[in-house]
Amino acid sequence: MSLVAIYKALLLAGFQQMSQYRIQSLLWMLFAIIRPVIFLAAWVAIATAQGGSVSGYTVGGFAAYYVCLAWVSQMVMAWNSQEFEWEVNQGRLSAKLLRPLHPLHYSVVDNIVYKLTTLPVLAVILVVISLAFDAQFKTEPWHIVVFVPSVILAGALFFVFGYIIASLAFWATRMRTANTLWQRASFVFAGQIAPIALMPGWLQAMAYGLPFWYMQGAPAEILQGSVTPERAAFILAGQTVWLIVCYAVFRVVWRRGVRAYSAVGA
Repeated sequence: MSLVAIYKALLLAGFQQMSQYRIQSLLWMLFAIIRPVIFLAAWVAIATAQGGSVSGYTVGGFAAYYVCLAWVSQMVMAWNSQEFEWEVNQGRLSAKLLRPLHPLHYSVVDNIVYKLTTLPVLAVILVVISLAFDAQFKTEPWHIVVFVPSVILAGALFFVFGYIIASLAFWATRMRTANTLWQRASFVFAGQIAPIALMPGWLQAMAYGLPFWYMQGAPAEILQGSVTPERAAFILAGQTVWLIVCYAVFRVVWRRGVRAYSAVGA
């Protein structure tokens, strides 16, 4: 059976399962956009109080950025570290390891199904937010062309990095601390608090040297149209390098983790 046929079967099963949790999926999506909307409202209030702009960002500019950030965040998000801990602790990973398909593929399918079922609804919500806040996009055709590979790289990076964190469950019984650290770091360095251009210089330097901004803030800036071709090339290069590094780390962690998992009788 080819990989394409396997994915078709898994996608069909995934859509059938997702149809049973339509309200839950809608709530997950709404929770995902609450944070960008809150920060958008906060920055709009600050910009309005300071005469209409903050360091070059107008009210419409903030609206465009956070609309793009909410869209990108939904496109790249993955929840593997939360589910994988449960699979390891309950021994449910054992059955997947006996199958010819790598367990990672099941998570890929779950992510695809979730995004295909929630993104159309999110698009309508973001259009309403854009109109309400008079979002000012500077997007040109070449930004869209660059955004496509950028968001794919960002999604792959988010997914692989998440699996690195998830794989720590082979050695740890609770992953809450690791997940919290990841979420807090992403909160600061991924551009969720503010566009990276508004951050102090030393925080900007740290953001460029860490993978989090390349997962969310960077593709959001491309989609918004606020980057030059040179900056877009820098973003794509950074995403590619980090994806290669994270995938190599994942291979090592996964291989050693499976050995540790098998050593205790799984």
